[in-house]
Amino acid sequence: MKDRGYRTTIRAAYNLFADNYKTILRHTWLYALVLAAISGFFILNQLRAYHLEPLSASRIIASLCMTLFAIIAEIIFYGRIYMFVNTQSLSWNILRTLKANLWMIFFFSIVGLVFGLAGGGIGYALWGGDIQSATTPQANPMLILQHQMAMVKIFGITFLAIFLALLLMLPFVYPQMKYFVKTDTRFHQIWFKGWKTGMRHWGYIFLTLLLTTICLSVILLIITLPLIILMTAYNLSMQGVAQGDEAGVPGYFNILAYLIAVAANFIIYFMSIFALFVAYYIYGSIETKERKKMAMENEE
Repeated sequence: MKDRGYRTTIRAAYNLFADNYKTILRHTWLYALVLAAISGFFILNQLRAYHLEPLSASRIIASLCMTLFAIIAEIIFYGRIYMFVNTQSLSWNILRTLKANLWMIFFFSIVGLVFGLAGGGIGYALWGGDIQSATTPQANPMLILQHQMAMVKIFGITFLAIFLALLLMLPFVYPQMKYFVKTDTRFHQIWFKGWKTGMRHWGYIFLTLLLTTICLSVILLIITLPLIILMTAYNLSMQGVAQGDEAGVPGYFNILAYLIAVAANFIIYFMSIFALFVAYYIYGSIETKERKKMAMENEE
């Protein structure tokens, strides 16, 4: 609970993570490993896609089961790491994580749908005439080109509208973290008020999360680079097989790709705890600023 700038917030989260990484690893490694092992099966599915195997009922059911298991494992994992910011049990945090995720999915879906439809409607109102003129029987190539450009513009406006909606959702990091730190709160009671509070500190939240994302993206790119190289090599090998060449990868390639995927995912999930700590200090900083502001108003 301290008034921090965006740099100080990231530094505080890093210090907390670096000073306690052994304790964090000891309490989370099993959860992260299970989640990474389940996530690794998606790589095997991707390898099957390279083989151009036809979809079957068994493959669809297996994919749905893996997705369900991954969602359950992820909720349990994040329920475990949220125990670092409160004194509640694992089951309490798992249920809290499930509720928070359902609320956020609901909000993101509604806001994304509204902004997406609004952006698409604006784009169609501006360039819909070009689309209609290009669908006439006597349309010439220039009108068809106008049709294609109009579709690109409508898609661009829709994308920008959805991107704007995502930017407006950034302040939800404050009420979401408050939901776990203040254990007596209910999400539906604090989400709108918390969003308004977060909007007053939008620039601080944006800069902090932007720098955190950049730092983590560089690290994660390095971590996943071996897997990217393997998948690229496998794709090229399958293209050669399709042209009549022999496979250029060893028979144990699937096992190797799975193990590398598990190792990479394990590190990724472990590093996500640092992002949680950043959100934790964002909450503490905003809470402190709001208290100072309220104290000043009371004095006046």
